[in-house]
Amino acid sequence: MAASELPPYPLMRHMILRGFKVPVVFNRFIEDWEILSWSLDTWAEKLDEQVLTFRSGVRKSTKVPQWEGLCKKINLTMKEFVELEKSDSKKEENVCGEECSRWMYFDYKYMNEWFSDHQSLLNAVSWKNFGFPEREGSVSTIWIGNDGAHTPCHLDTYGCNLVAQVYGRKQWILFPPERTSSLLPTRTPYEESSIYSNLNFYSPDPNMADELQEACVVTLKPGDVLFVPHHWWHYVENVGTAVSVNSWIPLPSDDESRLEEALVRFFVSQVCKDLPEHKLHQLLNPNEADLVDHPLSITAQQIEICVDECQQNRTSVREMDPGVGDQDDDTNVKKRPRLAGQSDVYDCGQTLASSNLTQEEVLNKFKDVISVVPKYSASEFRSLLIEKQKSFSAQAVEDVLSEGATDVDSNRLQHIINAFCHPEVISKIKDKILIQE
Repeated sequence: MAASELPPYPLMRHMILRGFKVPVVFNRFIEDWEILSWSLDTWAEKLDEQVLTFRSGVRKSTKVPQWEGLCKKINLTMKEFVELEKSDSKKEENVCGEECSRWMYFDYKYMNEWFSDHQSLLNAVSWKNFGFPEREGSVSTIWIGNDGAHTPCHLDTYGCNLVAQVYGRKQWILFPPERTSSLLPTRTPYEESSIYSNLNFYSPDPNMADELQEACVVTLKPGDVLFVPHHWWHYVENVGTAVSVNSWIPLPSDDESRLEEALVRFFVSQVCKDLPEHKLHQLLNPNEADLVDHPLSITAQQIEICVDECQQNRTSVREMDPGVGDQDDDTNVKKRPRLAGQSDVYDCGQTLASSNLTQEEVLNKFKDVISVVPKYSASEFRSLLIEKQKSFSAQAVEDVLSEGATDVDSNRLQHIINAFCHPEVISKIKDKILIQE
């Protein structure tokens, strides 16, 4: 299909920022990406001798999700990773000294930070067909992993997400924000901008299906691009070796989300003050290890800055078309910006005749290239969980918490954090603060 038959750029931009309310898959939008034709050997050749840090977990049934803090770190070149995957044994005894099969994930890595010397790779990624010609590889992240590599179920508090599958296959299980309570949200391990679910979808209990409704499931193949709407929960797992690239698109609502995250950070940082290291390891994600080093005054100042931004935005909304943002420079926006209160959103106020189309009209008009992610019935979802469980049925449940097991005090702290920082509670606190202002 010729590029001219794809939806026009302004329409795509509008639909991604304001129109699509459910997950959709775009087909044939990235046919001009050179990396779609790369084999694993080509990836190894292009990345040469650069050492990549993989998060590694066990291919076993576990009692809890395999949080990042419970995983090992393995350093490999892409060539070593590819050779390991090609080996018949699929064992890693020469790498990690263990007679066990492990999944490995070079995940959530900003391409401009890791591949600044590989300009051809950065240039090979362009989101222009989605209405964002200014976004390229320099503001995208890359995910490389083998079979079973996964991210625990979570939602992203900022923006919406475009995910391009460039090699292999990856399964996505998504739930709407309305299912938050059923997914048992937790802020431990704490990580700014990520709210995790306590449910384990890697080695699941099929009975989870009784409490979960509206699961949307899709397995992406090379060339597919998934749109993940704001605040949709998702569990993601590689089906075989896979490579994907994504970009988080900032939204006008991010300022209020940033205020909520600042409030959570304020509370968690105070709970964690003066705790011993082993307890911090249980409460914080590894990338938040320095949280307790931040002075209280700085954290409080972040809240004040966020409040000011939200008040300015609410005032502006009363004076102009709702959703209009001020976007001059978004190129360095990341999923987890430091909480400085800086507003980086796209101008949603630009209109064109076709932007008046409804979601249904757009889906019908471009049904050959855009499709809604199918929603599973309760029985279909249970069958999916049963199939996932079967691969672990002959194994004993692995206790990945055996090292530094959570004690009674840490459990109590987790309950306190999750009670005070529950999404519904934090939202009410945010609204109360903004009303008082």
